[in-house]
Amino acid sequence: MQPTDLPEKSPVRKVSRRRRFVFSSLIYLSFVLLLATVEIVTRFTLPPVSSLDLFVNTTQQKAQLTTAQQSTIFEGDPWLLWRLKPNLRETVWDFTVVSTNAEHYRSNYPVGKKTPGVFRIVCVGDSVTFGYRVPPVWPERPHDYDRGWLPYPMLLENQLREANPGRKIEVITMAVPGYTSHQGLAWLRREIDHLQPDLLTTSFGWNDVSFSDAPDRETIRTNWYVAMTRWLIDHSQAFAHVTKWLRARESKPTAPVSTPQPRVSEQEYLNNMLAITQLAAERNVKSVIVAAPYRDQVTNPPEAQLMNRYRESVRTLAQRNQIPFMELLELTPAAYPSNEGWFGELIHPNHLGHRLMASELLKLYERHKLLPGLNVPSLVP
Repeated sequence: MQPTDLPEKSPVRKVSRRRRFVFSSLIYLSFVLLLATVEIVTRFTLPPVSSLDLFVNTTQQKAQLTTAQQSTIFEGDPWLLWRLKPNLRETVWDFTVVSTNAEHYRSNYPVGKKTPGVFRIVCVGDSVTFGYRVPPVWPERPHDYDRGWLPYPMLLENQLREANPGRKIEVITMAVPGYTSHQGLAWLRREIDHLQPDLLTTSFGWNDVSFSDAPDRETIRTNWYVAMTRWLIDHSQAFAHVTKWLRARESKPTAPVSTPQPRVSEQEYLNNMLAITQLAAERNVKSVIVAAPYRDQVTNPPEAQLMNRYRESVRTLAQRNQIPFMELLELTPAAYPSNEGWFGELIHPNHLGHRLMASELLKLYERHKLLPGLNVPSLVP
């Protein structure tokens, strides 16, 4: 028998690189179009989900930030959970008139890359440095307030500019209500090379000692994976709705710790404050630490005890590391009740308290030679 003739195999045709590229591109394009379609449909058919509501999870944070009244000036931030909304114009929030620039700072001018000849002071902090209720304003009269009543960073800027005509001086309020030293350090790490300060002033305290269901190190993680997830939530309504749906389906909510604890422990607070000054020192920037104001030990004795302990610890830290430190007796419980005229309430200095802070900071700057080449004015409290 003759062997069966096998059919000849047709030669394998190689797919050109161009065809492979076109085929892959079509797949990716189809996927992108599908995502875009889902996003468009979501935005047109479902109510918007605020990233602020999804980022802020603890009971304490929600009470401060996500109520209808509070959220007027805040928005979600993928890195630090919340920040000031940009481009606000005399918006009244909690009896405080607030204006911001495009970079989310409480400022009436843009904070861009530092130009030659500018002397720039950056004040990092919480609602005290921000200037809570300074100036105070009634919602029904949003434009009726004293424009001379200013937070201490703005007073510093005005006084230094007046004493140094022709010099470009900027004092940037890098502060947001509710922030702890944990958030301040993370924010400064991200922005310090852009801001290029000549001098740094740092003040945190009350938010750090405030009790919470979980500490900031757990609720405000700043690694790239968590930040990227929050970025997707912030930029995609489809992703935000999926996230909200998944959280609603969880059988058990995240269990709070058995005992509430400070948002930032005492040791973490000290580590953060030292890290902020070291971050500045690595760039040849001088630093000043300002003790957090607190009026009395009568209103909330346990909280006052914590505030005193944190204040004493950071004072010792500053002394050991030769960091200029400002603690005003008038803004501590040691001066109570005669210090009531400096405060708006327990935590926040009023416009007179801020004027006192600016006056004493100018004296400290002069004493430590922190403003080289500038005339340092005296400000009467």
